[in-house]
This record gives sequence, structure tokens and C-alpha cells, in this order.
Amino acid sequence: MGENEQLSATFELLNADAASPVVISLPHSGTWIPADMRKHLLPTAVLANSDWFLPALYDFLPQTGFTTLINRVNRYVADPNRAVTLDSDHDYRYATIYQRNTFNHPLYPQPIPPETLQSRLRTYYWPYRHALTTILKQKQAKFGHAYLIDLHSFAQYPHYPGVKPKTIVLGNDHDRTTSKIFRQKLSAAFAAHDFTVENNFPFRGGDITRYYGHQPNITAIQIELRYNQYIDQRPFGEEVLTQYQTDLFRKAQDRLRFLRDFLKQLR
Repeated sequence: MGENEQLSATFELLNADAASPVVISLPHSGTWIPADMRKHLLPTAVLANSDWFLPALYDFLPQTGFTTLINRVNRYVADPNRAVTLDSDHDYRYATIYQRNTFNHPLYPQPIPPETLQSRLRTYYWPYRHALTTILKQKQAKFGHAYLIDLHSFAQYPHYPGVKPKTIVLGNDHDRTTSKIFRQKLSAAFAAHDFTVENNFPFRGGDITRYYGHQPNITAIQIELRYNQYIDQRPFGEEVLTQYQTDLFRKAQDRLRFLRDFLKQLR
């Protein structure tokens, strides 16, 4: 979608009536930015560290029939994986609408006006969260329980430059949003397919995982996949990514297909 095109819907919902209690969420994979935001960005602004290409990488999940919610809006417009906080001093880890990018570089020449912040929440934040809430309630009503799988990706461990990252990070708020056994089973399944796994460090699960996973009858976990497993085997910096290494991407997708059978077992 071109930068000047209008967005017909802020998210895509696939297989809403699937006969499974599983919900797949991809909140950070969108790339669309409204024209009004784009014209106010600094010329130097780089919208780095999106969860690049994940809808394509995990396309076998909705193809298998799992309910899947995909955000089409860039996380820099409004981040649905954050609680609502509009403090301009907060960095991207806490702010709902970022004033600085993930490298702590300014995005705008001056703070975003309060009315613009509220407008973005109404238009781009709440639709995704309301849709996710509705889907999970429907799953609970139909199956008695819902499983939320929140999919993300990362380049390096932020704020820990001396630590070599694992290729998968599972976040369940230190076994508060799933059972310890559930996390261990998923961790073992990734390890069996040649991934190295870290648990809750440095990502314990964003607001989606923690907000919904702390509710009764919802099991929620965040899965972070390292960029070098599916995009390219190189260091990544402050950049926007527009392509991936095809062979690496396909191999990663084949390694991840075990998730179909793992999730099919959830009842």
C-alpha cells in the first residue's frame, strides 16, 4: 500500500468463526502511516523496529484456519501493545504514541498536540484493542477458554548490548499469563526445531499479553523471533526494511510450521 493511499480498515480479521479457542495477534506488523502524520515527521525520522513481514511469515496459521488479527497501521501511529499513556517523556517501551523512535531519536520538531494524540487513539489504537477484546470474549463463550498468541520480532536485546540474543524469546509475565508447564512445552517445541529460547528476558510480554493474560480463562503468551532467523543474517541498525532473503525466509517458515500442530492441540 502506497503512503498516500487511504486505509479502508485499520486491521484485518481472518477466520473469526474458527472452531478453535486460539487467537493469533500481530499488532506491530503494519506499515501504513496517515498522510497527516507523515508530513509532520522530521526529515531524519526513521520508523525502525517494526515486526517486519510477519503476516507473510506466519501465513500458514490463518491458512490452517486459526482466527488471526493483523494490524495494518504502523506501530508509530499508535501502539496497540501498550497501555494508554500519553506522557511525552515516556519512551517507546511505555508510550502509546511515540515522540521518539526505538533508537531514542526525535520523530517530530515539537510535541504532538493533545488533540492529535486523542484522535490517533480513537482512530488507530482502540479499533484493534476492541476487536481483540470481542474475539477473546467470543472464544470464551464458545469454548470456555481462549488462547492468545501474540507474534513479534526483534533485532537485538534493547539496552543489553553485551548480551548475545537467543533466537526466540517467550514472554508470559514470568508464568503469570500462562502456566509454567505451558511455557515449558512451547519452549521445548521451539528447541526441537533448532531455535534457542529465552524466557521473559528482555521481553516479558507487552500490554496485550499482560492485560488479557491476567483475565480469567485466557492463556496469553508473546513470541519474539529474532530478525536474523528470517530476514537476513546480518546486523540490523536504525533502518526501514523492505525486503528479506528469500531462502532464509522460506527455511524459517518451514521451521515454524510445527506451531500448527502445537496450537491444534489446544482445547
